[in-house]
Amino acid sequence: MGVAASEPGRRERTRPATADIDTTEPSARHDVPVTQAHIDQLRQSGSETGHVEFAERMVRALTDDLAALDALPRDDGFWRGWANDRATIGKLRDYATGRLDRDPSDRVARWALVALALGGGANDGGLSLLGPEIGADPTVVADAVVIADWVVRQIGLDATPELREACGHADRRTLEALARTDGGQAASIALRVLDGNPFAGA
Repeated sequence: MGVAASEPGRRERTRPATADIDTTEPSARHDVPVTQAHIDQLRQSGSETGHVEFAERMVRALTDDLAALDALPRDDGFWRGWANDRATIGKLRDYATGRLDRDPSDRVARWALVALALGGGANDGGLSLLGPEIGADPTVVADAVVIADWVVRQIGLDATPELREACGHADRRTLEALARTDGGQAASIALRVLDGNPFAGA
């Protein structure tokens, strides 16, 4: 399942899903319909990694942005160049990436891309997308730690560098304050990783 790290503007390969590929119309662009199988994959991975609640949040992120794409008028310029006007994984990735490029504060687009990265088996699970989110809200380090654990358990890769990069956007004093609160374990892990420790030992 090794794939390129998820970044805005880059596409990750998804797991083989031949039955989901639309072959009824020729297209130069990979265009995989959003099906229940994609949602099931997120939920299955969430169950296997012990992050069921987080997986449900990713399902909502995916389906919410898919609904926004499906509501986009078909005469909008976004649809030009596609073989059809159905809402699909490939289109959703382009749609969310374009929105995030135009407005880095678009949280719906950002989390949709994280959900696509997790569901597609990206090596960093979408951690490369979370830096600005953590910078704006350091409590998001809890989600970053979950994603790092998901990557270890589901893909077998060490996401320490990506986690360190993402958490580096947070104000350290704020992280230290969070670490002293009840439920501050994720902030404590983030601080240890920022201090040079590997995620596995944090």
